[in-house]
Amino acid sequence: MSEESLNITPHNHSDGEFHTHEHSHSHTHSPAEMRKIVNRLSRSIGHLEAVKRMIENGQDCSDVLIQLAAVKAEINNAGKALLKEHLEHCIVEAVEEQDKESIEKVNKAIDQFIR
Repeated sequence: MSEESLNITPHNHSDGEFHTHEHSHSHTHSPAEMRKIVNRLSRSIGHLEAVKRMIENGQDCSDVLIQLAAVKAEINNAGKALLKEHLEHCIVEAVEEQDKESIEKVNKAIDQFIR
């Protein structure tokens, strides 16, 4: 087991006893799905570079804003795909293992993502 996959969680019980539990979290994802997300992001990067060139070339601001909105939607879709992948694999495992730290971490990430 790798060090990254080992999660040691200290806590107190109601009787005051303190100890740790070791949780293993493999954080495995479907390589095919992760490749799709990387490909989406690569396309978004290319699209954003094209928008940058539009500005540099003095293109109409309305056209630039429309393209920026499209890039923003592409990035949001990549984030949704990553979130779905994470929920289907890592969070299911975290719930089964009662790994509250991982669940809290994804909740914070979701809050940041949907702002």
